[in-house]
Amino acid sequence: MPLPADLRACLTDPDFWRAYFFENDTTEDEDDDDYDDSSIVVEFSVGGGYGLVLDICVGLRSINLAMRTPDSSEPLDLGWDDQAHWHPDALRWAELDLIARAAAVLDHTLRHPGPVLALAGRFVVLGSGDDLDAVTPMMDAAFGTPPAPQADVDPEVPMLDVDFGPPRPVETWWPRTRDWLHRIDGRYNGVVWQQDEAGVWTVHQDEAENIDRDLYSLRGPDGDFPFAAWQELMAAAEATLKTADLPTPESPIEQCWIDEERTAAPRGSLVAARNGPSPLRDSRRYLFTLKLPVAGRSKDYPVEVRTDLNRALRQADLGWAESSGSTVIPGSGQTAAGVSIGVTGDLDSGVAVIRQVLARHRADPAGLTAGH
Repeated sequence: MPLPADLRACLTDPDFWRAYFFENDTTEDEDDDDYDDSSIVVEFSVGGGYGLVLDICVGLRSINLAMRTPDSSEPLDLGWDDQAHWHPDALRWAELDLIARAAAVLDHTLRHPGPVLALAGRFVVLGSGDDLDAVTPMMDAAFGTPPAPQADVDPEVPMLDVDFGPPRPVETWWPRTRDWLHRIDGRYNGVVWQQDEAGVWTVHQDEAENIDRDLYSLRGPDGDFPFAAWQELMAAAEATLKTADLPTPESPIEQCWIDEERTAAPRGSLVAARNGPSPLRDSRRYLFTLKLPVAGRSKDYPVEVRTDLNRALRQADLGWAESSGSTVIPGSGQTAAGVSIGVTGDLDSGVAVIRQVLARHRADPAGLTAGH
């Protein structure tokens, strides 16, 4: 089925993408009138009556992933992402790539890389065997180029006769492959995909190697995942690629995967060979927890520190900070406000920024601990 018109219109809207990835910092006390509680449902058919189904409700910060089968009246749940009890770790990269290829073959207006990867990529979890050289060029193309920054001008406000110079452009939020990678990367945290003798893939996590990225999935060995139906969907996608006409490539990255299908080269091999080493090969995310004792401080103190941390890290392109509730410090009985901090890229530079902000607010750096 084609992309719904309302979803197609959203794909060029930075505000949609920000809400889709839960990056709009709306609090419970703020009204967010941009999106209501209605959902957009999109189905990516792979042939044979099978398809991948996304139920998107950005107003409620809820995205559901399911699959369609020819003999089921309702989609079968594969995973979901929300702000409560998320289970987003549902797909191998190779599976989503296969689905996107089959969908593009059936609907030549649905480009690959494109909406399938950009929307459903949040449900991938990478394991130790995944090759970023074959992954990141596809995601770069799927997200595409962000729109040009817009000048921050309110047409309802009259302009003064004073020349303050041209309006300053305001950077627009847009999904980036690096941020996506740090969300779904389990390679440094003991995540492994394993295939049994029957060809069934399950995902596992070695807790001894888990530093700061828990696995939340229906796809464990005993999980409530439709394993048999999923194998049938994979077979249907493979059959589509063998029998249907390939689209005409419109970009070098499309040429890569189409050549792979035409020549039976391993999937991802030409993507990696023609695009070179991924600049994100060694990129990873580090999580920290900050506890801020609130005794003797103003009620706004935790918010001020968290806001300054978030601003400083984002301006340096080194991470982010967000509130994580309150806790009691063991042994002292003092109440502390919690802040979750993510450092991306250069760990030493990120920690240096954090310490500078803490010093500026006279916060004890001993409250900063690594891990989640």
